[in-house]
Amino acid sequence: MPLRRWTRDTRLAFAMRNPVRWRKPMPESPAQTLRDPWPGNPATGERLVHNQTYFEGVTRKLHYGIWDDSSWPETYRRWLQSFEWLRDLRELGAESARIKARSLVSSWIHIPAAERQVSDPSVTGTRLTAWLSYYDFFAATADEPFREALIKALIMEGRSVIALMPEYAKGWHALTAMKGLLGVAIALPQFKEFLACYLKLSPHLITQQFLADGTHITRNPDHQLKAVKEIAEILSFHQTARLSIPPNLTAMTERAVAALRTMRHNDGGLMLFNGSSEHDSATIEHILNRASRSRIMASSLADGGYTRMASGRALLIADTATCAPSGHDKTAHAGMLSFEFASGRSRIIVNCGSSTQPGWNKALRQAAAHSVLEFPDISPVDIQKDGSIAHRPKITAAQASQSGASWLHMTHDGFESRGGGIFTRLLYLSANGQSLRGEDSLPGGTRTDFCVRFHLHPNVTVEKTSHGLLLHTDEESWLFQSDALATVEESVYLGTSQRQPTLQIVLTPSVPEKTQPEEKTEAVENREILVSDNTDLALTESDDTVPAFLNMAPVSPAPQVAAEQQVSIPEQEALLSFAENSVPETGEEDDYAPIPRDPPPADSIPTLFEGVTRLQYDHTRARNHAAASQTTLSRAEATAALHARRLEKERQITPQDTPLSAEFLARRGQQTQPVPCPPIKWALTLVSEP
Repeated sequence: MPLRRWTRDTRLAFAMRNPVRWRKPMPESPAQTLRDPWPGNPATGERLVHNQTYFEGVTRKLHYGIWDDSSWPETYRRWLQSFEWLRDLRELGAESARIKARSLVSSWIHIPAAERQVSDPSVTGTRLTAWLSYYDFFAATADEPFREALIKALIMEGRSVIALMPEYAKGWHALTAMKGLLGVAIALPQFKEFLACYLKLSPHLITQQFLADGTHITRNPDHQLKAVKEIAEILSFHQTARLSIPPNLTAMTERAVAALRTMRHNDGGLMLFNGSSEHDSATIEHILNRASRSRIMASSLADGGYTRMASGRALLIADTATCAPSGHDKTAHAGMLSFEFASGRSRIIVNCGSSTQPGWNKALRQAAAHSVLEFPDISPVDIQKDGSIAHRPKITAAQASQSGASWLHMTHDGFESRGGGIFTRLLYLSANGQSLRGEDSLPGGTRTDFCVRFHLHPNVTVEKTSHGLLLHTDEESWLFQSDALATVEESVYLGTSQRQPTLQIVLTPSVPEKTQPEEKTEAVENREILVSDNTDLALTESDDTVPAFLNMAPVSPAPQVAAEQQVSIPEQEALLSFAENSVPETGEEDDYAPIPRDPPPADSIPTLFEGVTRLQYDHTRARNHAAASQTTLSRAEATAALHARRLEKERQITPQDTPLSAEFLARRGQQTQPVPCPPIKWALTLVSEP
């Protein structure tokens, strides 16, 4: 592999030699052209005729012969050099569109071979496929010199793909390169090296794209869609050339299609995890139908790490896995344990989405852009400058169902090293799909400066009531309740091509002040829900300012824990803590328990409007629960516990010999024991149906 990289430029220069000098007869035209199954946009084609391009919502001037510019975004450069826009000119269909297509292709193929940009085999593969798919449109009636130059370009650029593969195209881009190689092999069958290279590389490149359940290895639904699209075209090329389809390709396609169907919401769009966007539902359906006739959909994706729970009209999709493996993690987000919730065709709770703009891309990868718990200065993953992930939290997930109701228990340790504890999220969806309940906690944590965010879809409106927050969709109304302090703040949604202002519900723990317990309790009982004014949330397309909630504070280093060599007053504190935490659990249920300890009856529906102001938190029970849940102790904690047990045994034998010191009693009077952070409980309940 290193040798091939050292000889890259030599191989590329050899591939780009003029094929006429090789004394092989040059065909006058392709033996067989291809068929592009995807529709174009005539409006984009009309802009091209008038020397303008329109890509990702931005209009740019098109200059003849200019194919690269340092000011262009990478995605725009790839699109322009790929010649995908030929389908837009073909969709327009006018003679002016034919002339423009021929002119632009001529501009490219007359660039000297040494200066032509062929260093990316995936872009080259797309360009070769576009030329062969629209050959009849722009080249069939052209003069002989143009057609001869085009055939030479097909041969040279096809050989450049051979020279650069498989090292220089990864992920779904490798499928694009293989597609172009297969297209040239079909169009120019007398050049055997194209088909030989495709048959040698494609089986491995295709199978390594997907996990066992058909999920793309990057865990990005966008990449899943693009990979299935490329495979659909490859299968079409096999049928066009009457080439046998390998059995492993057919089996992998079926699994990938089933996984893609699992990643769709009821409105037909994609879920928003790990760099994806909604996409047009009709386009997704068209790709699925081209790839497979099967209508099978996976219930959940165990290998891909996405859990799907559906009841009645409700649908919940959760991210239950860590980041993609190294080398495939450039789009991974810090949204582990986040979820999206929809009812019917209306999305209610969502993630913020993704963007190709550098500033927005970095911000939207943070936990704050997801419907999940987050700290202001701790990220569960470490995102490097090159976009890769350095630290991956360990995640556990368990799902169960009974009589149509579903439970999901998830944890990750991304916050543990910095005092945040083990993030634990429990979700319950009722059998009729009319009640979603959750509990978010940090057992073992020592910090309370966290919040839980629930980003809302732009089509959801929020109404404050005395019982909670009413979330109105086009079809239904849902009541959101919580035992935590709730505010409604501004958010942003980038699930589509345009940024849209929206709202988010932010829950913060209500930890009472030990010095003024009565005043704090009264504040909790009489808390107000703050709703931001929507008029302040307007965002223009050109506004690149990232909202404040997406800007993380500098990440604090992980604390270093040192072992205690001598235990005196801390020894007595550990002893007292040991005695206090030894109180047995009563087994009683909290006044407000979103997650049933035992499966409830299938027809049980929670009370909608009672008990909101009496939501209490039992600090004694939480302290006992936190102590019981700590199964792994640090060195210092283990040392303190060992001394505590020894002193307890000595106290039982001769209690008069081990009195508490005056110094400890003084400190005990001045300091209060830290109270474990309470779990945040919430419920979302349907209150009106269409």
